[in-house]
Amino acid sequence: MIPVRGDDMVVKKMAQLMRAGAKLTSYSCPACGTPLLQLKSGEYYCARCDRQVVIVRSEEEEAQVTMKFGLAEVREVVFQKILTLGRALEKIPPSELESMQEITRNLLLLLEAFEKLNRIIRESEKEKK
Repeated sequence: MIPVRGDDMVVKKMAQLMRAGAKLTSYSCPACGTPLLQLKSGEYYCARCDRQVVIVRSEEEEAQVTMKFGLAEVREVVFQKILTLGRALEKIPPSELESMQEITRNLLLLLEAFEKLNRIIRESEKEKK
C-alpha cells in the first residue's frame, strides 16, 4: 500500500466536496493559503484546516464576525465549566453540604452567563438578517 501524503488527502477531500456540489473559489485561506471551497450552504471552507472561513467585505462586518465567533468560543468554555462542576457535584457526599452549596452557587452563575451569551448571540444573528 502506498502511503498518502497530507497534500494528497487535502486534494481528495476537495474533490469529494466538489463532487457533492461545492465550488472552487478565487479566495484562499488566510491561515494556510489553500484555495477555499464554497459549499452548497454558501459557507466557505478550507479543506486543509478543516474549518469554515468567513469572507468579510468591510471593517464593520469583520468586527461583527469577530464578536460572534469570540462569544461562541466563550460560550463553549462556560459550557465545559458547567459540565466539570456538574461532575464534581455528583462526587460530593451529601454530608458535605457546604461544598455542595459552593459548587451549586458557581453552577448557577455559569448557567446565567451561558444564558446571557446565548441571548446576545441570537440577537446579533437577528440584527444581521
